[in-house]
Amino acid sequence: MELVAASGLGLKIGDRLEVAIVDRSGQVLLQKGKVIGTEAVLDRLNERGFFQRQTAEEEELSDLDRLEEQLHRESSTEGRLALLVEQIEKLLRSLVRPPSGTTWADLESVVRWLDELFIRDQDQFIGVQQLLAHSHTLSERALHAAAVAKLLAVAEGLPREAQTSLVAAALTVDVAVVEDHDDLALHPGDLLDHHKQMVADHPVRAVELLEHIGVHDPVWMQAVEMHHERLDGSGYPRGLAGAQIPVGPRIVALADAFTAMMRPRADRPAYLAKDALRELFVGGAAKFDPRLVQLLVKQLGVYPPGTVVKLANGEVGVCVRRTNDARKPVLRAVIDPSGQLYATPKRRDVDETASKIVEVIPADRHRNIRSLIVQLWKKDLELTESGG
Repeated sequence: MELVAASGLGLKIGDRLEVAIVDRSGQVLLQKGKVIGTEAVLDRLNERGFFQRQTAEEEELSDLDRLEEQLHRESSTEGRLALLVEQIEKLLRSLVRPPSGTTWADLESVVRWLDELFIRDQDQFIGVQQLLAHSHTLSERALHAAAVAKLLAVAEGLPREAQTSLVAAALTVDVAVVEDHDDLALHPGDLLDHHKQMVADHPVRAVELLEHIGVHDPVWMQAVEMHHERLDGSGYPRGLAGAQIPVGPRIVALADAFTAMMRPRADRPAYLAKDALRELFVGGAAKFDPRLVQLLVKQLGVYPPGTVVKLANGEVGVCVRRTNDARKPVLRAVIDPSGQLYATPKRRDVDETASKIVEVIPADRHRNIRSLIVQLWKKDLELTESGG
């Protein structure tokens, strides 16, 4: 595709981008759908930005065909997740507008690709999202919640068909919020008081929107409608309690709550994974299924993949894989004691005194770690690394 200067688009502050703007190397400067908020951003886009003009042949491709092509070309899990987030954003928006003929097919495609990434490497799939969990856009959190729902559904031993239904439910539980705000960067917990009624009604409205595009899967719809019900009867919209709430909605409710806690809100910073799990286990004991919370703790471990930690020797590391011991993850050092990023991750043994984990730290404190994501989860790293 041809790169065309963004200055030719006649952009102004307040405009919502109809295309993604990239620099000359293809690095995204501002995603499609984002609003230009300041003069500085506008100047940068006009000076450095380009967009890709499609050929007539490419324009004939559906979004689904284009996504399939991109996913096949992209080899890294990080890259594929980014593409899926973009597609989920389109889907959430399309669900609250007159649906196109491809909406249902696109949704099925996203669920299938998500499932394949999970099967390909669970630790990597969970870890990449954990490492990037500071973002709180609905589309990114929806993907994270779907991954956690999949993890729980598999661990619970649910049939493959039910797993798929709960993944789809986790992706679409907040679709009604988009309709009211037309802004995927908002989370229900951050809405102003005059939107509280909309929040209370959004599970029912989400079901209506899904029915409109032809969703009739009872497991999926039940999970969407009941994902804010709580075991003690304090939830909504129907105030169900105990055995009135099936296991599917319980799984989606827990995945939704956990991934929401992992992201910042107006009234609090993001939880660390260990603190979110503790809060769900202790503070949420009456609201969430304690057996499922224990199952989530067991599946993720004390240091879930993607957790950033400080070591006794002053290094910063990333927990990349779970082991049979919840307190002993596979660990890679990424930043040296002086604060410099290593060119490649270094293998570390948590049993060694110098490499003991002394603190869990927020991932967004060291955003430069993202440049090592592809290397962190190379399956052959333990075999090819000579030490150091």
